[in-house]
Formats: sequence, C-alpha cells, structure tokens
Amino acid sequence: MVLKVKVPHSVLVIDDDPQIIELLKESLEDLSLIVHSAKNGEEALNFLASNKVDCLVLDVFMPIMTGPELIKALRERDDQTPFFFITGYLEYPRDNLNQLKPRAIIFKPFDFEEAAALIKNHLMRLS
Repeated sequence: MVLKVKVPHSVLVIDDDPQIIELLKESLEDLSLIVHSAKNGEEALNFLASNKVDCLVLDVFMPIMTGPELIKALRERDDQTPFFFITGYLEYPRDNLNQLKPRAIIFKPFDFEEAAALIKNHLMRLS
C-alpha cells in the first residue's frame, strides 16, 4: 500500500510594495499555502530558475521588470505556471493583460482574504 502525502501548494508573490507582499502572504499562509516573495520581476525570474511554485501572484507595474515582461520571459523558457495579476491601474489596457492568459486580474485595493481564497480555490482545482 502506497500512502500519498499531500504537499501544500506554493505561491510566489511578486510586488514592489512590501506591505502588499506581507498582507497577501499572511492571508495565503492562513489558508495553509507555502508563500515565497520577490520585489520585482528580475528577482522572481532568478528565484524561478531554481525553484518551482504552483502559482504566481504578481503586480503589473514594478521596477526593473514588469509583470507582463516576467510572464513573457517565463513563457519563452516554456514555464507555464498559472498566474494572477494584481494592479492599481484601472486604465491599463485589459486586452494586453488578458492576452497573457492570467487566471484573473485583481484590482487594488482588494480584500486580502478574498484574494487568497480565490487563489486557493484555483490551486485546489489543479489537485
């Protein structure tokens, strides 16, 4: 008999605002998810070169490398990790973001517990 041990899902939160990272991290950890963080796309790309996560939650506008630039770089590496965009820019062309196929676009300000539940529900469907 083989016992399957259920490993918690992991999420990488990428945002240049440390407060957003901390609040989202707390909400995700409250739902028993493993959470890593990066402050920009370049840092995330370096982390993902040697680590695998089940989902990304990333800001659209960040210094050094934007969220869309990060997703394009990952797709060029054939990394198909599902992701959620978060943004405070309501006027950003949604078609540009939707072409990258996010699971959802979460607009700031948002309820951190609701966002965490949305992400957790997505991960549960992958199991």
